[in-house]
Amino acid sequence: MNSVAQDVKSRINVVDLIGEYIRVQKAGANWRALCPFHREKSPSFMINEEKQIWHCFGCGKGGDIFGFLMEIEGIEFREALKILAEKAGIELPKFSKNQIQLVDSRKKTLEILELATKFYEKQLWDGAGKEKILSYLHARGLNDNSIKEFRIGYAPNGWDNVLKFLTSRGYLADEIARTGLFVTKSEAQSSKPKTQSSSYYDRFRDRITFPVMDVMGQVVGFSARVAPGGDESQAKYVNTPETEVYHKSKILYGINRAKQDIKGKDSVIIVEGNMDVIAAHQAGIKNTVAVSGTALTSDQVDTVKRYTNKVKMLFDMDNAGEKATERSAEICFQKDINVSVITLSGGKDAAEIVQKNPKEFNEAVGKSTPVMEYFFQQFFRKYDKNKIEEKKLIAAEALNIIRNFGNAIEKSHWIRKLSEKLEVNENILLDALKKVEHRLKGNSRQENQTENNPPKARADVIREKIIGLILASPKLWEKFSSDSEKREYFSQDPILLEVFQKGSEVKFKFENFISILENKETRDFLQKIYFETKYSTAEAGVEENDLDDAEEQAEYCLNELRKEIGKNRLNILLGDIRKAEENNDEEGKILLINEFNKLSKEIK
Repeated sequence: MNSVAQDVKSRINVVDLIGEYIRVQKAGANWRALCPFHREKSPSFMINEEKQIWHCFGCGKGGDIFGFLMEIEGIEFREALKILAEKAGIELPKFSKNQIQLVDSRKKTLEILELATKFYEKQLWDGAGKEKILSYLHARGLNDNSIKEFRIGYAPNGWDNVLKFLTSRGYLADEIARTGLFVTKSEAQSSKPKTQSSSYYDRFRDRITFPVMDVMGQVVGFSARVAPGGDESQAKYVNTPETEVYHKSKILYGINRAKQDIKGKDSVIIVEGNMDVIAAHQAGIKNTVAVSGTALTSDQVDTVKRYTNKVKMLFDMDNAGEKATERSAEICFQKDINVSVITLSGGKDAAEIVQKNPKEFNEAVGKSTPVMEYFFQQFFRKYDKNKIEEKKLIAAEALNIIRNFGNAIEKSHWIRKLSEKLEVNENILLDALKKVEHRLKGNSRQENQTENNPPKARADVIREKIIGLILASPKLWEKFSSDSEKREYFSQDPILLEVFQKGSEVKFKFENFISILENKETRDFLQKIYFETKYSTAEAGVEENDLDDAEEQAEYCLNELRKEIGKNRLNILLGDIRKAEENNDEEGKILLINEFNKLSKEIK
């Protein structure tokens, strides 16, 4: 498998892959970007195109194309290899029956969801939905290409249509249940695994299905709309519940099709409904996505920030829409994203206006209002600033939003604007803002205390240095692995033991070694110390450190580690000597003192 992985790596440029997710900029011989894995204002995420590696000197994450895809998509190596092999046009070797049985549940869940999508599509085009549902979608302005591109389908009426279909393909009922396609019958509630088909019924029945896909285009769930003429007493939309692959707070509908246009136009349009997204894409406005709830979440904003820092929101202007706009804007402010609001004349539906007059929609997008200006308009329309009580309400609502700005210049700008419009001294508003922020101060302190970990023991720091040198220097790795004395010295260190045991197998190459590690914590730990040893940041980007003296450094560190271990042993001996004195054990005390003196000389 390693040869296949190397072949894949040789065909995919790490800069191109990462550039599909975040904006990268040339920095000398390297590339840099804002890290997608932690919040930062100055780019510390570096890409070395020559070495085909990436590393963030802020959070410590790093790796190659596989490591990046695994981290950003939350997948395992096998799945990352499959995705990148397909991208590179490389066919993977066939797995044996035993290997197939070892495929993780996440991959099987995705397989089942893909098969269910095809089943629903078949029902729409050639089955029960062919007449009624297709006619409805056409009447809503969608053409056949759009219906096929977004893979809209139909879940026919009945309790076990998809259940029968999927079990006939060899999947167990409890495996399918993990996808969210089923509802468990109340009489079948049990702590034991449910393998009987009779324990479930289809979640989606007589509904139009909209597959929800992740950024890679994999189906992770569904949003299902009641069919025209269907049971209107039920919820208009039924969605997949939280599963191992579907997380409502992280998903943006249409992101897989919109991401390139978002990057190209350097802005994203965020709407509420699936139909709005499809209609917009059909009209050529392809940088449009939809939230999977009533407002943007922090995770969704992080996804958006990979491609742009400009968000244009188009939510319904009812009370719920106003609240969603406010909550979404607050999160964007915290992450230093520019936000504006699109308003449609006459309260028209986005899908309807896009269908009938795309030009009018584009004009509305072009005239979008900066969100704070929009809020000011709403506040001063809602309250009378000439009444003291209502003036206080305007200030309270405005300050509650302004406090979320991460950028001090923007915060100062809007305080001044509010001061002018309210005819209130700016310093008074600043004092009021401090009081608003003070309410959250206690929580912030608590978070900071949690984040500030105690310093590492010197022995741990030295140990990590040795591991980093071994991994970064194949010659040193091979030499240490064949030295029985050194191997014995690290016999109590499980990570170094594995490094030594697997060295020959992976040809003493870090990239080979990291690809076979199953434990994510170990993988992250080793990647961090490897990159900190092998590379450092400079103004031009990432530079490779000179490790010609790696063996000398390792020997020095090893000697220092022996001293640290000796010091710990001395402390233990001191405690034992005190106990011997307390117990009047003169013979034991003399033996311990002799051992203490001997060890003291050895570690000098």
